[in-house]
Amino acid sequence: MVPARSSSHAFLRLQRGAPATLAAQLVEQLRRAVLDGVLQPDHLLPSSRELARELGVSRNTAVAAYEALAADGTIVVRPRRAPVVAHVPARAGWQGAARAQPAASAPRLSKSARRLAAVVPPDKLDALLEGRARSRPFGVGLPDLELLPWRILDRCLARRFRAMSAADALLDDPRGAPLLRRAVLHHVAVARGVRATVDQVFITEGSQAAIDLCCRALLDPGDAAWVEDPGPLALRAAVRMAGARPVPIPVDEDGLRVDVGAHRRRGAPRARVAFVSPAYAFPSGARLTLPRRIELLAWAGRAGAVVVEIDYEGELRFDGSPLPSLLGLDMEGVKDRVIHVGSFSRSLFPGLRLGFMIVPPALVRAVAAVRAASTRSPPYLLQAALADFIDEGHFARHLRKLKQATRRRRDLVLAELGRLLPGAVRARAPAGGSVLTLDLPADADDVAIVQALAARGVDALPLSRSTASRAGASRAPGLILGFGAHAEPALLEAARTLAAVVARATGAREQR
Repeated sequence: MVPARSSSHAFLRLQRGAPATLAAQLVEQLRRAVLDGVLQPDHLLPSSRELARELGVSRNTAVAAYEALAADGTIVVRPRRAPVVAHVPARAGWQGAARAQPAASAPRLSKSARRLAAVVPPDKLDALLEGRARSRPFGVGLPDLELLPWRILDRCLARRFRAMSAADALLDDPRGAPLLRRAVLHHVAVARGVRATVDQVFITEGSQAAIDLCCRALLDPGDAAWVEDPGPLALRAAVRMAGARPVPIPVDEDGLRVDVGAHRRRGAPRARVAFVSPAYAFPSGARLTLPRRIELLAWAGRAGAVVVEIDYEGELRFDGSPLPSLLGLDMEGVKDRVIHVGSFSRSLFPGLRLGFMIVPPALVRAVAAVRAASTRSPPYLLQAALADFIDEGHFARHLRKLKQATRRRRDLVLAELGRLLPGAVRARAPAGGSVLTLDLPADADDVAIVQALAARGVDALPLSRSTASRAGASRAPGLILGFGAHAEPALLEAARTLAAVVARATGAREQR
């Protein structure tokens, strides 16, 4: 410890060997003394030579501290004269003024933030902020990290880091790296039947970033946008953040009810955008049939609207042949009306934060301008490594392995739940994807059941929160379960826990 040698600056205590340098300690302690009122405005400070002698430190240390304090306005350094404390309000003064203000003077949130705060449930926000473990059985939207070829991914990333050129390091195209855009286009052309050019492809920070970009580029405050009901909360939040109005359109076994959306009273026939998941509607798993697809595109043409096709787990189709993307349909006007959105978060892992969107040629420059004014594109190294992973065939092989494992787990969970669940609870088998839903009795509290499951180490989502409330109608209770992220033993154990909790909550007798 280095105490001050002058009683006038006895509050200074410098500690040698501390993580902070002596100069940094001196700056912090002098600034604190000014803010606390120990050193008043116009207080004459010793010269740097005198201060160094008082503290037993080098003059360079004292000079560096004074220069830092002068730079932020704490003191005033004058040529050939001792420095003085600047006219900085003491902490007690401005804290007292703050306490004198009305209690309602908390920082004001924007209307957009208040709308979003109403969309995100408090318990979900708590889980995100507290960093709770996400990968637990029946968690939704999670990949199986054990299936990932980590060594191959590591090799792709290391190779690209070593080979990165100056041009790569300076890449600033708002659409993303051309090599990944080409790889993505080749993949969706083969897997989803998409027909487009590389110029139409944008690389985004996951599908949610692509949806947000669509909202900012296409929606004005007050505009109506179709969203599937039930559907993901994050999609409704993105629409509300743009100041637009999400209009819930019901989904049945054939997908989005286009007739309801186009109805003058029940829907919004002049909506600007329709957000649809034709391959796999979350959480029901319904796919949009060909007649409905044609009906949707015909409505978009009449209304002058854009259809945003969100491809949730489109490759994970188990039963029947997969329908192509809307951009694969040979219909007049399709290429001018459809934006295709995809992501690698579920097929690889969420922390990758890479997704993509394919926009109509007429919108490329406008969307690029919006993107250039905001976040640009994800890190080049991740884009380049993923491009190699796709081009070398590793991604296609991983998808085949993922599809086999996911189908096997779906069948296992359905069989176990069918054996254990009370008769009043029905499991809906999805034809694709990694999510299934349980329909609960009408008087069941699905939010309370989810909380009870969480206490026993099992995750789920309440179906009622994914369903929009309508006047005079109650939300159907249910559970949304993800089954793709864990091995069979963990899923079987979670199924037994779930059956016991549901049986107790619904007053039914557990089947053995």
